[in-house]
Amino acid sequence: MKNLRTTLTVGATTIAAALISTSPATASPEMTPFDQAAACTQPVNPVSAGATRVHLFRCDDGWHGQITGATPGDEIWVTNASGVVTAWRTVPTGATSMNSGTVGTFGSPWRACGKDISRGVIGCTAYN
Repeated sequence: MKNLRTTLTVGATTIAAALISTSPATASPEMTPFDQAAACTQPVNPVSAGATRVHLFRCDDGWHGQITGATPGDEIWVTNASGVVTAWRTVPTGATSMNSGTVGTFGSPWRACGKDISRGVIGCTAYN
């Protein structure tokens, strides 16, 4: 019984250490509490919008966009194939990234768009 307990303890410790030291390959850059709530993948390549990067993520709870390398006032939003803008947000003071709101898991193709306000440049990912 003691050997079984030792084996289980060592096995659990090894698994816990692997989980702690390994970051998931599907994690988004500059994770915020929003991202951490759901496992996410990035189905299309990010794009530049001036000095920022715009990302589209497919998460367990739906689609969302993210802008990184941003400055306060930069914008992020998600659009569907009909061009309807949803989940629009502005980067707040003191932040360098921002997630759009989440749109559903079903529906038309989605893409994320972002705007570097200081340069007036908009960039959009491909549709998923």
